[in-house]
Amino acid sequence: MSKIIRNIPNSPLVVQTGKFTGRSPKDRYIVRSKQSEDFVEWGERNTEISLDQFNVLHQQIKTYFESKKTFLFEGNVIADHRYTYKINFETEESWYINFASNIFRQDNVLTNVNNINIFHAPFFQANIKDSELKNTNFVILNIDEKIILIGGTGYAGEIKKSVFSLLNYHLINDDVLPMHCSANFDSKNGTSIYFGLSGTGKTTLSSDSSKKLIGDDEHGWSDQGIFNVEGGCYAKVVGLNAIKEPEIFKASNSPNAIIENVVVDSDGNIDFDNTSITENTRSCYSLNAMDNVFLEENAPHPSNIIMLTCDAFGVLPPVSKLSIEQAIFHFVSGYTAKIAGTEEGVREPKATFSSCFGAPFMPRFIMDYAYLLEKRISQHQSRCWLINTGWWGGPYGTGSRIDLQTTRLILQKCINDSFDHNSFEKSKYYNLSFPTHLDSQKKITLNPVNKWVNEDTYRVASNKLLQLFKSNFINLNLGKNIILKKGSIYY
Repeated sequence: MSKIIRNIPNSPLVVQTGKFTGRSPKDRYIVRSKQSEDFVEWGERNTEISLDQFNVLHQQIKTYFESKKTFLFEGNVIADHRYTYKINFETEESWYINFASNIFRQDNVLTNVNNINIFHAPFFQANIKDSELKNTNFVILNIDEKIILIGGTGYAGEIKKSVFSLLNYHLINDDVLPMHCSANFDSKNGTSIYFGLSGTGKTTLSSDSSKKLIGDDEHGWSDQGIFNVEGGCYAKVVGLNAIKEPEIFKASNSPNAIIENVVVDSDGNIDFDNTSITENTRSCYSLNAMDNVFLEENAPHPSNIIMLTCDAFGVLPPVSKLSIEQAIFHFVSGYTAKIAGTEEGVREPKATFSSCFGAPFMPRFIMDYAYLLEKRISQHQSRCWLINTGWWGGPYGTGSRIDLQTTRLILQKCINDSFDHNSFEKSKYYNLSFPTHLDSQKKITLNPVNKWVNEDTYRVASNKLLQLFKSNFINLNLGKNIILKKGSIYY
């Protein structure tokens, strides 16, 4: 069961979310209806549930709430007033109101175009006998009625991700591309967006005090530019310290912040390095806790699109410049790697592919999102980059992690477009072009092969990753898609 661990005035609230310290994707369902069934990509990513089953659980939760003291929050999502949705959130546990106040917005409540109603019952246990549920916990999206049911899980991330998933279905109808990304803006180099999965660094890299933060996780790209869906951030804080990530550290220690599933000592001090509860420790704070925030409804169309991968095989270049076709291929692939120790049973790097860098939150067919991204990039001629925040010189356990300072220098050169255009070369192993050196004196190589002691070993590791890309591409079952084949890592 979720519980409050530390509640000290003028300090962040510390909570534990009980059995669930992360999302449970196998227990997430979408109501199947005649109205939406042809537009949802049903299968492992989107599990169907009947309207009858939804109605039963909806009524059971409403009856359950009648015997409880519940807490209410009203707010909204989406900065652009043309698309904003009102949020009506009811929960049985008071601290989730603090979470909703941080993560959602409270600026366009009166101009909303639709309502999203969330019934949040973390202590409710479903009776799975003769039901369509696999377990007693569940997240159910009724896309047509815009109702979300959450039961049996205390993990707060289910709240924000279920709202984002619902929006990812509807925003496409408005010619808006929903994106699982972070974004920032500076007046000199414009808007940059950062696609990436957990552990790739999108929150860290976008939280740069020299740039205005638009948001850290959920955005839309409309005909007017980039808008933030949320009003706060939900940062992964394992290993957080004030030197490496000063902005996130400061915001996480603000009075209204909520810190989830960290270890607290007898004096009430947080140990961000202790992962005995979970690797997935989180901090939820309002954008108001950040010093340099973009406050307008829409930021300009992006000058740079950065796709982040954490390659634990140590074979991808630290940075590659992508054509439109390559960008779409990597967007659809969504590659990163899990490393040993992050999950039970993982003893060597394990490739993970998550289309759109957020497949579990994308109810529609993947190419619906990919084609709209292609359209936007073509319209606005955004520069596209693939940045590897993982390993080089060998795989995890042998090579070394590309340090954050190097990645920041690479990122800044991408944003400034200041790499020497004559210094790019084509990889012998991948359909990728990369700058050979980070510095003009050519002392810091960016060719990953040069970091390995033995090129034959590098070649073997590269071929292994190539085959994983190929298998994933085949499993996506996208047919003879020309733009993806032109962008393929093999082409």
